[in-house]
Amino acid sequence: MYQGLHYDPDNIIEEDGGDISQEDCWAVIQTFFNDKGLVRQQLDSFDEFVQNTMQEIVDENRNLVLQTIQGSGSEGDQAVCKLIASLGLNL
Repeated sequence: MYQGLHYDPDNIIEEDGGDISQEDCWAVIQTFFNDKGLVRQQLDSFDEFVQNTMQEIVDENRNLVLQTIQGSGSEGDQAVCKLIASLGLNL
């Protein structure tokens, strides 16, 4: 994933031999939350979901087909109700 880094559960070690300690990792995390704060990070994540991810979900599932089958089970006694819903704007 990251060039030059290998995963080691006890330590992250760069190819050149320089170690990134657990304390270094916690320092980065602490700095992130000091700058952003826990609530700001959560709000930014939610905003990203609403502004981008939700639209991607709608785009990928633009046409929905809802279908129900009613009846006793034998083919002659069944009724099929089918609804096709299209999401998004038609400009």
